[in-house]
Amino acid sequence: MKKESFVYGSILLVIINFIVRIIDFTYDVMLSKFLGAEAMGLFQMAMSILMIFLIISTVGIPTAVSRLVAEQNSRKNHYTIDKILKVALFITLFLSILFSLIIIIFGENIALRVFRDKKMTLALYLLIPAIVVISISSILRGYYYGLKLIMVPSVSQIIEHVTRFVIILGFLYYNYPVEPKYGAFIAIAGISIGEVFDLIWLTYMLKPWKRKPRHVESNKIYTRTVVGQILPIAMPIGISGLLNVILRFINSILIPQNLVKIGYTNGEAMATFGRITGMTMPLIMLPFIVTSAMVINLVPNLSEQMALKNYRNVRHNIMFSIKITLMAAIPLTGLYIFFSEPLGFFLYGDLEVGKFINIMAYGTIFMALQHTFSGILNGLSKHIMVTLNRLLGMIVQVLAIYFLVGNPRFGINGFFIGFLSAGMVTFILDIVTIRKVIKLKIDYMDIILKPLLATIIMVLTMDNGIKLFYGYYSNVWIFLFNLIIGVLAYIFVLYTTKAIPKKPFRKLIEG
Repeated sequence: MKKESFVYGSILLVIINFIVRIIDFTYDVMLSKFLGAEAMGLFQMAMSILMIFLIISTVGIPTAVSRLVAEQNSRKNHYTIDKILKVALFITLFLSILFSLIIIIFGENIALRVFRDKKMTLALYLLIPAIVVISISSILRGYYYGLKLIMVPSVSQIIEHVTRFVIILGFLYYNYPVEPKYGAFIAIAGISIGEVFDLIWLTYMLKPWKRKPRHVESNKIYTRTVVGQILPIAMPIGISGLLNVILRFINSILIPQNLVKIGYTNGEAMATFGRITGMTMPLIMLPFIVTSAMVINLVPNLSEQMALKNYRNVRHNIMFSIKITLMAAIPLTGLYIFFSEPLGFFLYGDLEVGKFINIMAYGTIFMALQHTFSGILNGLSKHIMVTLNRLLGMIVQVLAIYFLVGNPRFGINGFFIGFLSAGMVTFILDIVTIRKVIKLKIDYMDIILKPLLATIIMVLTMDNGIKLFYGYYSNVWIFLFNLIIGVLAYIFVLYTTKAIPKKPFRKLIEG
């Protein structure tokens, strides 16, 4: 039953996450069309700063809250659950306010060093509400996940993305065109607008779910005890997340600066950076629709099964997660490699983006597996190894950017070399670490060859279907129609080869 519960929960989260990611992806595409590459570059630089402050202010606490609340909920210890929530909220609120004050005091210096423009100080001030609100929301989400109230945080994310989508894109539509700098300001303000609606929903839903049973003396727990339970779980996860954000921040500084050194203008360098981070990367990270759901479900599930020494379920859940990840990542990789130019043109009206999609496509599988492996290793209590593996990958990428991007022989190709190399290094280290903890019996035919065969048929179906029409790749509707046909062909092949786990899907639909 535990095995089936994990599968059903994962599938349900994938479906919900799919809705959220589609809204978010559509928002990113439309935002890039309204703002342009240069404004997207400015926006992504601001986002890098925001993520650094968010990672430091939450330091992995949401995941710790989720695990501790789940443990206490199984014991029906409501007093300790409330205590965990209050302590986590206090720590996070204190840190977020502290970092907001740092932005207020040093905002001008940060703007001059990062953006090289004093006027961009306003962009940093616009991040302050987002830091506070997102930090609180993340704790509340961890609390709900711990109680297994999955629908509450899922609905909150849909509310956040829909409100931001409507308000910001509506405003840009009626005020189009806007200068790149002011367009970036509007996009940054949109982060806080969506998150405020998210927080209102999460706070409102606390009332019906919070139960106040009479507490007996034996249930009481000191604040310092709760802090002592949260920090050992939160710190390694926080450091791992911080490494990712630091890498993003370093990219936002080094890539434009090194491109300027080899002859790019500031505008061209920022536009190139915007094409990579704001246009190409959202496509490469589309498998996160699946892996994000997996990670949410994996950490508490694997921790519980390892504690019970139920290694059979542990192996099953790990292999199921890897299989579903590859079923999402392999077809997307094929799509990006063979149809990169029409994707770049139809989505962004920018042929240069198509070239970037084609090159970075080869990192799609590594990025997806890296995300799933982080959930597996955290669930296996290998938090430190997650951090070390990603640190080594980060070092590879930073070295490539530092030494190659500023070299006229490589230019922006230096980033692509670093991106792909870092993905492979982290992938190999994660595989070695997992195999040291638990032996896995891998059915390569089922998890790799079947999705690969289905992907080949999908690509051939799309290519031949498009060629039947005289418009070839020049018509967006022809491309979309054949994309749908190709996806259906992919699913059909998976179904006929029994790669799709039919029983869980059938029971999920019937239930």
